[in-house]
Amino acid sequence: MSTEHVIARLTSHNKEFEIIVDAVKARDYKSGIISDIGDILVVDGIFRNLRKVKSLDKGVLFKDNKTVMRIENKELKEIFDTTDLIPITEKIIDEGEIQYTTEQRKEFLERKEKAVINLIASQSIDPRTNAPHTPARIEAAIKQAKIHIDMYKHAEAQVQNIVKEIAAIMPIKIEFKEIQIKVPVRYAGQLKKIMIDFGQVKKENWIGTDYITIITVGAGLTDSFMGKVNGLTHGEAICKIMN
Repeated sequence: MSTEHVIARLTSHNKEFEIIVDAVKARDYKSGIISDIGDILVVDGIFRNLRKVKSLDKGVLFKDNKTVMRIENKELKEIFDTTDLIPITEKIIDEGEIQYTTEQRKEFLERKEKAVINLIASQSIDPRTNAPHTPARIEAAIKQAKIHIDMYKHAEAQVQNIVKEIAAIMPIKIEFKEIQIKVPVRYAGQLKKIMIDFGQVKKENWIGTDYITIITVGAGLTDSFMGKVNGLTHGEAICKIMN
């Protein structure tokens, strides 16, 4: 069975309704990264008994697979009150279950865990020393607290609750810094590329031969960010922490 394509299944009225979806795109839809449900489907149609096939690839799906049944419009209308594929697909994805392989689920969860850990590390400090926490220290605290990270939920939406839980294990505080940067105009283009990766630009201006900007950066990334700026400008940048 293809690991790129998986089955999404919804049980309703004691009947199963299945669709074939792209594994990664289905995950991204559930996570809110993409919104086009039509782009998720690999094969148009609602089916039953897909679990019995050896391949979900479109070209060989129905070859010698007599048990697979494409559900007729009459039954779809009775159960979903529509025969339109898009709203039915949405309902199956939103309310049903995506049959990921163990390997896929492990990979997706590990990626989300890494994203959450790195995000917390970028925004947090030890309030006793104002030093940033390392990702390894945060990962250890999450494991010790036995915190469940949601594979589908945005990393940003999970940070606050996780920080509250690990605060019982380690001193931690989420903090952001506003940094004003003044550089010669010739560095403005490259500086903007760096800022995209580190934070949110709040204000920018060109005064004479200088480019001046204010950016909000997670406290854990402050030193790294200013190091990048100074490296880019060979020490010509003037960086000032505003708060």
